[in-house]
Amino acid sequence: MAIAARLDMKKEFSISKILHPLTLNSFSYWRRLSRTYPIDEKYQFKANLISFLSPLSAPLRFLEHILYEQRVSKVEIAEPPIFIIGHWRTGTTHLHNILCQDPNLGYVTLFQTLAPSSYFVSRRILLPILNLLIPEKRHMDNLPLGVDLPQEEEMVLPNLCNHSFYLGLYFPRQMRQFFRKYVLFNGISETNLDDWRKTYLKVLRVATLHAGRKRLVLKNPTITAHLRHILELFPDAKFIHICRNPYEVFKSTTHFYRSTFDIVSFQDIDDQEIRENVLLFFRELMTRYFEEKDLIPPGNLCEVRFENLEANPLEETARVYRELGLPGWDKALPHIKRYLESQNNYEKNTFTLAQEDIDQIEREWKFAIDAWGYERPPVEPAG
Repeated sequence: MAIAARLDMKKEFSISKILHPLTLNSFSYWRRLSRTYPIDEKYQFKANLISFLSPLSAPLRFLEHILYEQRVSKVEIAEPPIFIIGHWRTGTTHLHNILCQDPNLGYVTLFQTLAPSSYFVSRRILLPILNLLIPEKRHMDNLPLGVDLPQEEEMVLPNLCNHSFYLGLYFPRQMRQFFRKYVLFNGISETNLDDWRKTYLKVLRVATLHAGRKRLVLKNPTITAHLRHILELFPDAKFIHICRNPYEVFKSTTHFYRSTFDIVSFQDIDDQEIRENVLLFFRELMTRYFEEKDLIPPGNLCEVRFENLEANPLEETARVYRELGLPGWDKALPHIKRYLESQNNYEKNTFTLAQEDIDQIEREWKFAIDAWGYERPPVEPAG
C-alpha cells in the first residue's frame, strides 16, 4: 500500500509539475507564449521547468523533421473523418472511446498531443516512460487514460500553433479572447485561419499514418462551431452530435475547468469568471451549431442523447452506424462489447445545483433546453 501511495503521488507530481502538455514543445514557441501572456508568480516554478526541459527534446524534433516530414506531407486522408461534436462534458469522450474500439478506425492518441513534433521518433524512447507516469484515469471524470488511448485532436494544436481555444486552459484569464477567435473564428485573419487549416491537417495526417491509413474518428467540441470550415476540407465528413441535460453540463463543465486549471494553468481565475465563461461558451457554441448544422449533407449527421447512450450503449451505437452508413458493425461489435463490459464499475461524478444556477441556466440556455426537451433538475438544499 505504501508503494502504491508513493506511485500515485509520483504520478500526480509528474502530471502537474513536469509533464505539462507544453513540456515537449520547442523552447522558442514556449518563450513566445510566456512572453505574450502573463504568468502569475505562484506558477513560475512550473513555467521554469518547461523552460528547462523543452530544449532537451530538440534532437527528437530535429530527427522527426528529417525522417518523417516529407512522408507525413504525402499522406492522403482518403476517407473523410467521422467527427464527434457537442459541448464539453456531454459524453463526447465516452462515445469516442466506444467508436475507437472498431478495428477499422484510427484516432489521435494522448501521446500525439504530448509530443506532436517528435511523435514517431520519440515513441520508443518516451512512450514507455510516460506510460508509467500517467494516471490510469482522467482527473475530471475517472474515464480511462493512457498514452496510446484516444485523445482529442484539439489538444495537439496548442503545442504546434497559437490558434487554439485550449491555450485558455493554460492562460484562463484570456479564455474569452481565445474562444471568440479560435472557436467562433470571430476576428481571425485569413492568414491565421490558413495556418490553422494547415496545422490541423498535419495533425490528422500524422494520426492517419500511425493508424495505418485507417479512417479517423475524431472527438472535438470546438468543431461544433467549425462546421462550415470542416466541410470545406472534407465535404463528405460524417458528424455525430451528442447532447446532454444542460443543467448537468453546467455543473460538470465548471468542475472540469476548476480541476484542469489546478493542473495546467499559469494564471489564477476566480469562480465567478469561470461560471460566466461556461454560460457564455455554451450559448455561443450551441447557437452556432443550430445555425450551421443544416450545412451538413443529408445522411451525414447523427444526433445522440447522452442519456440514451448511457442506458443502451450498444443500441445507440448501432443506430449511429446505420444512420451514417458506416461499414463494419459486425466486426466492431465484439470489441465494443468488451470495452463496455470493462466499464461496468465506472462511477460518474454527480452534482446538484443551487436555485440561482438553475435560474441563470434557464435564462441563458433556454433555446437548447427547449430544443432538446430537458426538464428542470432537483434544487440543492439551502445552506
